[in-house]
Amino acid sequence: MSEKKSVATSQQEEKKPKQQEKTVIYLGPAIAGVAVPGTVYKNGLTPQMERTIKEIPSLKKLLVEVKNAGQVRKEIRNPQTAAGVCYQKVLEYAKKRGAK
Repeated sequence: MSEKKSVATSQQEEKKPKQQEKTVIYLGPAIAGVAVPGTVYKNGLTPQMERTIKEIPSLKKLLVEVKNAGQVRKEIRNPQTAAGVCYQKVLEYAKKRGAK
């Protein structure tokens, strides 16, 4: 059973670099020591961003391809959309992180 798990894990790791090759822009709130709104990632994410995504997976929804940035910016303004909900969760996280 552990062999199946390790095979699945290695397959996921092989897929990750392909996803990171896309140029993405961060549309979330500022997170101290991690990201500023509008940051563009061309060659993958920073280690700080990778760690933060593990802490708060909602952050990933706010990393979008540059071509989709306009649409997602509109969605963020609506608290009933997925992007709007994720933005609020990341905002709460950023406030807690800044308070430490």
